[in-house]
Amino acid sequence: MSQFVKAATTDQIQPGRCIGVKVDGVFIGIYNVKGEYYAMNNICPHLGGVLSYGFLDNNCVTCPLHMWEFDVTTGKCVWPGEESIPTYPVKVEGDDILVNVDTPVQAS
Repeated sequence: MSQFVKAATTDQIQPGRCIGVKVDGVFIGIYNVKGEYYAMNNICPHLGGVLSYGFLDNNCVTCPLHMWEFDVTTGKCVWPGEESIPTYPVKVEGDDILVNVDTPVQAS
């Protein structure tokens, strides 16, 4: 049964920022894009860079190791257009950010 689990609180992630957290054994990044929250696997498929250490510009995060870019709303690789990253459903209840890591979505 898939379920939403508290991963963070809204005051932990200001607009334009992200944090890395572990939810049920899955290392994810949670991104605040203009007040909307998105969750995505936190490891770059290229060489394992930690994406939450990268640079968030609007809805695009850049890996700090080799500059691969991913759309945090879809997980799609923007540059160089290689592998996508799974995203996870997010909902906010009060000040809690809840993520469901049981139902990853893979961009096509």
